[in-house]
Amino acid sequence: MSDSPSTSAASAGAHLGEREREGVVDLLGAIAYGTMSGFTQMAADSELTDDLRLKTAVAGMAVGEFHSHELLVGHIRALGADPVAAMSPFVEAFDSFHARTAPRNLAEALVKAYIGDGIADDFFREISVFVDDESRAIIAAASADDGRTDVIVEEVRAQIRADRHLAGPLALWGRRLMGEALSQGQLVAAHREALVELILGQSHSRPGADLGEMGAIMQRLTDAHQQRMARLGLSA
Repeated sequence: MSDSPSTSAASAGAHLGEREREGVVDLLGAIAYGTMSGFTQMAADSELTDDLRLKTAVAGMAVGEFHSHELLVGHIRALGADPVAAMSPFVEAFDSFHARTAPRNLAEALVKAYIGDGIADDFFREISVFVDDESRAIIAAASADDGRTDVIVEEVRAQIRADRHLAGPLALWGRRLMGEALSQGQLVAAHREALVELILGQSHSRPGADLGEMGAIMQRLTDAHQQRMARLGLSA
């Protein structure tokens, strides 16, 4: 993830209706807390290795998460909302995800950093289709891939080459990460009415998602996950 110039507080969200603005702030709050929790997780994971090249890559991903967090928080403020209040409804879901997917070793931590961050970025980019142009640009900037994951991919593949017995457990781990992420995401969405209305197009004039589009989104998320798993040398 990488940062980008912030939106002007004077103009951000001026064209949004109150209910649409509430849904947008919900989405931004979810992503903002996701980047904060990603930052703390990756910062801790960077201490699992003495390899300076790998440590730098993971720590760099953590820094990128925090820069994205600041970008999102700035836009939440520009929309006239309190970032802490916007993030609070999503703390339990993200903390539960991290508690249920605590890595047991470096290999699992690396797969989680790559797969987990990718799932989140894909999901939020998909949902950003249903928000206003300004907020979509902020989400795109916060979800941008800066290439730091290349080192992680290389390390996971090297560990699998050195010990073929790692492939099976890591493949199961990758599938578990996907399942837990989707489960928590669906649970959060079901309890945030303004966010649901935003996605369905009920709070604005732009087209929303019907059952067909939601199915297509899930398929694209699954396809992207399979591609990442394949890049790691694992079966999805």
